[in-house]
Parts: sequence; structure tokens; C-alpha cells
Amino acid sequence: MAGAAQACFDLGRLYAEGRQVPRDEARAATLLEKACAGGKARGCFGLGVFHERGIGVPRDEARAATLYEKACVGGDVSGCFSLGGLHVSGLGVPKDEARAATLFEQACTGGMLQGCFNLGSRYESGRGVARDEARAAVLFEKACTGGAAKGCVGLGVLSEEGRGVAKDARRAATLYEKACTGGDAQGCFNLGRLYVRGLGVTQDGPRAATLQEKACTGGEPLGCFSLGIHYATGVGVPKDEARAATLYEKACTGGAVRGCVGLGVLSEEGRGVARDARRAATLYEKACTGGDAPGCFGLGRLYTIGLGVTQNEPRAAVLYEKACTGGAASGCSNLGMLYENGAGVPKDVRRAAVLYEKACEGGVAKGCYNLGLHYANGVGGPRNKARSALLLQKACEGGVSEACTQR
Repeated sequence: MAGAAQACFDLGRLYAEGRQVPRDEARAATLLEKACAGGKARGCFGLGVFHERGIGVPRDEARAATLYEKACVGGDVSGCFSLGGLHVSGLGVPKDEARAATLFEQACTGGMLQGCFNLGSRYESGRGVARDEARAAVLFEKACTGGAAKGCVGLGVLSEEGRGVAKDARRAATLYEKACTGGDAQGCFNLGRLYVRGLGVTQDGPRAATLQEKACTGGEPLGCFSLGIHYATGVGVPKDEARAATLYEKACTGGAVRGCVGLGVLSEEGRGVARDARRAATLYEKACTGGDAPGCFGLGRLYTIGLGVTQNEPRAAVLYEKACTGGAASGCSNLGMLYENGAGVPKDVRRAAVLYEKACEGGVAKGCYNLGLHYANGVGGPRNKARSALLLQKACEGGVSEACTQR
């Protein structure tokens, strides 16, 4: 019986791949089903893949889950891994991160490196298991050592940030390079970042640009965005804003919403592309909807001045709030100005001061300047000349020229 099951499996593979016989996915599915029924776990896994993807049989994730379970119980760790994936997505089975983690552990123990990486990712984030970054590091290292580039990236991130392992930028760079050489686009992107900053490696703009190009070509949209920055600023490559615009668009289309912001800025200012404020507004909105705080800020600014959209200060206030909450300190500064002037929101100088302080702490010199004026003039509270002087000094050093004459 075992020999018959193996024969069905082998013939099914030939029909699935079109080797020595005409490709016939329906025939392959029938043969894999016979192999599975005869006790060939790999046949159950293969048939599960067919059902999950609708190859030669109707798409049926629930049936795929049953087959993956049978394969897993029969000792085929690919079945464990694939069933874990269904539990993550909730397709064909209930969404269950804890069950997924157990299945990924079975796959990892059975020698499947991707299972080790997926399990490590769960320990890193605390999905389905208690968060344990040291355990994540061990799993990522196992995957990396075995040749799974994603494991090198995961361990590199932990090493760069000092989570679960000692902080070590040089080790991170080595790991990212290993991943990049192994064809992982994210590894190239992360290594490029280090070369820009000179972190763990000698700062090298041209090398960074080359790595981001490799990342972009390899399908990492953030690599396209970063390469766009290189071309927009002329760091490591000749300045070329038209090329930057093309790269930002590729990043934006690929799901890296920061690329939408970059293209929005160029469209708003007419650099590298035709000036088009409406297009800029559309791009900022796409970025903001995708959770990008600078995108919300950019769109809010257009609503404040009525560029590309109808002026709408209440709408601007909502967008600045979203930007500020999301970490874009410029949003805090601009929202503070709306509160100070009662534009789009009720006038509230105390609220304005709180927002200016948040903006100043976030590195926005204009926020320091406005808060300094509050303290100088006793707006919303007692005067404090010493505090005002410090804030105006900070604003002056940050590039607000009018602050330099008011200290």
C-alpha cells in the first residue's frame, strides 16, 4: 500500500509540473488524493496546497486545513507550517495565534527554517505566546544559520536595537549583508540605512544608494522610497528629482505610503514632475489613510491654505490632530496655531501652549518659538523670561530667524 501511495504521489507531481507528461492539474489532484488516502503525508500536503489555491480542484480553505492537519500528524512539517498560516489568516479555520505558534514550533523542530522564523516573530511581538525577545533571537539565529535570510534580518533588527541580545550595530550590519546576499530585499534596505547613518559601518552614500536600488528591484517598496530620497537630495547619486518622483510613485503604488508623501511634496512644489496641488492632496490623503502621520500633516496644511482643496480649517484641525498623535511634531505645532487663533477650533491658548511644547520636544523649532512668546508675554499663564529665553535660543538654533532677535 505504501508503495502504491508513493507511486501515486510521484506521478501526481509529474502531472502537476508537466514533466514527461502533459501538465494536468486535475489529474495531479486525483493522484495526490490517492496518495494521501494511502498514507502518504506529503500527498495530503500537496493536495492541501491545491485546495488552498484552487489548483485543479475548487478552492476550499477548510478542506486544505483538514489535509494540512493530516499531513502534519503524519510527520510532514510543511503541513504543520501551512496549517499555522491558515490559523494566522483565519482562512478555513478559526483565527488562532496560539495554535499557529504551536504549529510553527512543530515545523521548526522538524527542521523547517521558515517555521523557526515565524515562531521567532511571534516571540518578538507576543502574538500567541508570551513575549520573549531573547527566545526570538535564538530562533532567528537558528533560521539564519540554516540559510533562511529572513532569520538574519530578524536577528539583525534585534541586534541593531539591543532587544533580546546585546546592542551591536556591527553585528546587525553583518547579518543584514548576509540576508541581502541571500536575496532578501529587506536585508538590503536595512543595510542601506546603516550606510546612510554610518552605524556599524563607515558612512557611504553611494554604497547606501546601491543597496536601496537592490532592495527596490527586489520588491521592497521602502527601498524605492529610500532610493528616491537619494535622488531627491543628491546623496550618493547625482541629484535627479524626476528619477526621485518615479521611485516615490513606485513605492507609493507598492504600499509604502511614505512614498506617496514624497511624491506629494514634489507634485505640490513642481519639482521633478508638473506642479499639481490637487494631485498632491490626493497623495497626502492616501498616505494619511494608510497611517502615515506626515501625510496627514501635509493634507492638513493644504486645507489650511486652500491649495488643491477648498480651504477648510476644521478639517485641517482634525488632520493636524491625527498627525500630532501619530508622531509628526509639525502637526502639533500647526494645531497649536489653530487653537491660538481660534481658527477651525475654539480659541484655547492653554491648549495651544501644550501643543507647542510637544512640538518643541519633537524638534520643531517653530513650536519652541511660539511657546517662547507665550512665556515672554504671559499668554495663558504667568510670564517667565528665563524660560522664554531658553526656548527662543532653541528656536534660533533651529533656524527660526525671528527668534534670534527677540531673546
